[in-house]
Amino acid sequence: MPDPSHILVVDDSPTQLRQIQFLLEKEGFVVQSAMDGIQAIASIEETMPLLVVTDLQMPEMNGLELVASLKESMPSLPVILTTSQGSEEIASQALKAGAASYVPKRELNDTLIPVLQQVMAVNKATKAVPQVAQNAVESNITLEVANDESQIPDIISRLELPMVELDLFDEGERMQIAMALDEALLNAMIHGNLEVSSELRQSDNGTPYVNMIAERKERAPYRDRKVTIKLEATSEEIIFIIRDDGPGFDAAALRDPTDPENIERAGGRGLLLINAFMDEVSHNEVGNEIRMRKRKVTGNGEESNDSDE
Repeated sequence: MPDPSHILVVDDSPTQLRQIQFLLEKEGFVVQSAMDGIQAIASIEETMPLLVVTDLQMPEMNGLELVASLKESMPSLPVILTTSQGSEEIASQALKAGAASYVPKRELNDTLIPVLQQVMAVNKATKAVPQVAQNAVESNITLEVANDESQIPDIISRLELPMVELDLFDEGERMQIAMALDEALLNAMIHGNLEVSSELRQSDNGTPYVNMIAERKERAPYRDRKVTIKLEATSEEIIFIIRDDGPGFDAAALRDPTDPENIERAGGRGLLLINAFMDEVSHNEVGNEIRMRKRKVTGNGEESNDSDE
């Protein structure tokens, strides 16, 4: 079977389809389209895409039902949601059901391509993990890394290995965990250690954001700060602790990342994805450390609860 070479866009609005197709083709992607989930599944069965970009509100089979179906039949296929005002609750459900990420429709022009590139890079990193013999019983890893975003796919591949060894999660779940790790590592490097605000991305096509990152990577004290990553895994669960050397922030002042209404708000998307994909998320008092926990779901659909906490 040939390698996937196109992106499948699913939307019952011809106008929306044309907009997304234009954005993707401008970046050199080959695009195929479907008007609803049923057509999408038929298209996927005929030719596997690189990933799926789907609307939520559609006739016949909506985006949530499509995500659930693909999670069951092909969990390694990434799905990106396009969300509109009023679809926050169903979008939140779809993220928990297996979608990899989301893009508010009002931000398509600015956000679709970066999110798509992020998902593809993370998906590639998860597939790079070797299928080693599953003979480990637990794993503990500590890494200390510099503020270099280009390292993140390799870091994720390293952190994925214990999940494969311990047979913890399926490919779709590992993809979601990798997305959470990607967001947490970017937050630690860029916002934590380099102290660059995400609000700079909203001005002048993000040029001030990019320039400040480059400048602070070369200047003390920012350049000397590290990100420490700890992994603790058993056959029942995995815990990630990611700490930066920055001054931290007031975690209590954040918008509730579990509130579906925050899907449509600029900023905080990383924490929303992290909370959607992990079972437990907490910060230390200083705000420079995040702790993320994911439990294996047992055969009866329940989370394993054999921890000592």
